[in-house]
Amino acid sequence: MPCVTSCSELRRPPAWFSSALFLQNWTRFWPVWTLYTAVWLLVLPIGLLNGSAGNWSVLSGGYDPNAYIVQVLCVGIPLSPLFGVLAAMALFSYLFHPRAAGLMHVLPIRREGLFLTNYLSGLSFFFLPILAVAAIALAVQLYIGPPVAWTALFLWAWCQGLMVLFFFSLACLCVMLTGLLPALPIFFAAANLLVLGLYSLFQQVASCFLFGYKSPDMSWLTWLFFLFMGYGGTMSVPGWVEWLSPLLCYYNHLGHTGPPDYRLTGLLPIFVYGFLGLALAGLALLLYRRRRIEAAGDVVAVPWLRPVFRYGVALCTAVALGIVLWNLIVPTRQHPEILVVLLLLSGALGYFVAEMFLSKSFRVLRRWKGCVVFLLLLLLGTAALALDWTGYECRVPQGGQVVSVSVETSLFAPYDSGGFLAPLTDPEDIAQVVALHQEVVDRREELRGGQRNYEWETWSTDGAQISVETQSSISLNLEYTLADGNTLRRAYTLPVTEELLAQAGSPAGRLDALLNQTDQIRRAYFQNWRERDTLVGAYLSSYSGEGSSFAGRELEILYQAVLDDLEAGRLGRHYLLEDADYFQHCYYNDLTFTFYPAQAGSGTSSGEASSYTVVFTLQSTAVETLRVLNELGVEEELLTMAQVSV
Repeated sequence: MPCVTSCSELRRPPAWFSSALFLQNWTRFWPVWTLYTAVWLLVLPIGLLNGSAGNWSVLSGGYDPNAYIVQVLCVGIPLSPLFGVLAAMALFSYLFHPRAAGLMHVLPIRREGLFLTNYLSGLSFFFLPILAVAAIALAVQLYIGPPVAWTALFLWAWCQGLMVLFFFSLACLCVMLTGLLPALPIFFAAANLLVLGLYSLFQQVASCFLFGYKSPDMSWLTWLFFLFMGYGGTMSVPGWVEWLSPLLCYYNHLGHTGPPDYRLTGLLPIFVYGFLGLALAGLALLLYRRRRIEAAGDVVAVPWLRPVFRYGVALCTAVALGIVLWNLIVPTRQHPEILVVLLLLSGALGYFVAEMFLSKSFRVLRRWKGCVVFLLLLLLGTAALALDWTGYECRVPQGGQVVSVSVETSLFAPYDSGGFLAPLTDPEDIAQVVALHQEVVDRREELRGGQRNYEWETWSTDGAQISVETQSSISLNLEYTLADGNTLRRAYTLPVTEELLAQAGSPAGRLDALLNQTDQIRRAYFQNWRERDTLVGAYLSSYSGEGSSFAGRELEILYQAVLDDLEAGRLGRHYLLEDADYFQHCYYNDLTFTFYPAQAGSGTSSGEASSYTVVFTLQSTAVETLRVLNELGVEEELLTMAQVSV
């Protein structure tokens, strides 16, 4: 008997909509729209009432309905996909059961009519509650009294409607791709996050094989964890990855300007995905017209999607499971050849698991030919990374191509405000960084797979024994902004020893020289300082915990002494190793200067709130600063790190 693929035959009555089915959907699936309405009633109208009463509010500075509505708009980002997929699962649940599917498709209504009725039912589950909540929120604002946030309330309703239109349409499309109900939320999640997940997995693999590849600051799993904990946050990815990951795109773009006006920003994804939702609904209808009733119960209901599912599951399993096993078996992340073996084994496992789901049988070993093809392609891809066929590892930009470069390192002693480099734009500084980068690349075979190794030895001083560092490691992150607008990023781990520091041409020696240039030191300390900022106070820390404060004329003299030592290169020396030189010349005491920004002004509460500090660790070479402190009578509080350690 031929399978039924459409109920749109000419003999059928031309029924394009069923009011009875529409009303049945509302009464049968009432928990979906009821819960959605209840959540927004708690968030918006009741939130406005509580905010006006001062009980709780996300606002600062009193009742402001515009600010509140704009800030809670982002609550719809997790709500829309959650309720969108729930509504699609409920309204099209008959497609996942053969008997129910057969029963529904013998009714005197076209497939187009079935789809249109269910689709409009789902939209009404959200649009009508949104309008009702907006009306109640407006009534609440009128009851409380002015101001009334007309524009913010309209934007809230408009944005929620477009967001739920997209996510519900996407869920309907996913319904047409599978015949297994538990697979629907998985397909839906994959449609939202698959590109982001694959990009993140590629980064993980690339960081294992490519020397200098910068791993992401936040993996997609970490981002999802924060999302489920109530904070989505932002995640830096290329633009094409962001736009192909709708959930991430909403979180990264949608926001507001903050006080005092709280204007909504980042509305472009709202409109783009809203119109895309209409296109997805049309595509879902086309798939529904050709969907086989017998597909109920199949993981993949569309024949051409079966190879995509098979190889997609194999690829994701290979990378995700392979990296997890590698980290467990080889925690030092050495021996990439072991990773290749684990990738191949995990890929084979994923391929046959996917085949089990598709064929609904455990007898899948006869499909070994497809598995071999996949493993060969996977091996070719890993070889391209391991052998650096693209020349990624050797690429070092020429000085003339670089507009600016940012150099970030792990912390190094002393741990004050000068322990980092400000962005570099001077051609001579850029050339120095490029030379450092080239030296690292030239020694890549020596530095590849660098681990953090630390060694100490005992050093005797004043009859006491102190452990000083003789070997350490430091991370080096470079980010070039090129003249063509592109960005080049690299990340390395460099070994640091006394011998390497003594070699001016070694990576450690070049980095040490770069960090301790007089101009670089001053820029690092005063990166936030502006010409009209006001110095208002200074504080000298003490080992006893009491410390000393300075103001007035004493403050001016002390500050000038610090500037003189900085200009002369007698203050601000930093150490990549906490060696004997560091313990002898660096003090335990920090000198902290407090500034008010020029726009805030001094002596005001707003200035106090926006003040910033610059911290200097005292050093034995800062003769002017030590002389002034001696004249101020605080020399007894000064102790070197060696004295404190003893």
